[in-house]
Amino acid sequence: MSDNGDIVQKVYVNQEGMAVMKCPACEAVKSANVGALRTGLHVIKVRCNCQKVFTVSLEFRRSYRKDAKLAGEFQPLPNGKSRGKMTVVNVSKGGVGAQIIGFNHCRIGDELRVSFNLDDRHHSLIEKRVVVRLVKQNYIGCEFLDANTADKALGFYLMV
Repeated sequence: MSDNGDIVQKVYVNQEGMAVMKCPACEAVKSANVGALRTGLHVIKVRCNCQKVFTVSLEFRRSYRKDAKLAGEFQPLPNGKSRGKMTVVNVSKGGVGAQIIGFNHCRIGDELRVSFNLDDRHHSLIEKRVVVRLVKQNYIGCEFLDANTADKALGFYLMV
């Protein structure tokens, strides 16, 4: 919700910096080049031709990120002698965000093997090598090292 009580519209920005927004009042669709905002403010006010002002949150991620709550494990590489428990809290085509259960020993740049089951009909097992890109208390943001490999179960999960 914005300051005035309106619902904030999340808009994904494509590789060319273009965002497509829809007016909540008249449903007019407007596209705008917002690439220059990539390094600054990501929440903007938009005025439609119908004079309605609405709030848009710009999402510059390369791929859609889906919220989740999936139990999983991680294992440091290359030795992988110790294992840890985690809860995957978001997943995308390019990586995962997870809450580490217990003390977080992970550091930016660490390589891990993560495994978790999707909450899809088949409880599909996802096992991936990742590199840690973000550490914030017990949260880690990881990028898949093998993101280019086709993973049908994960792709379908993200579409639903």
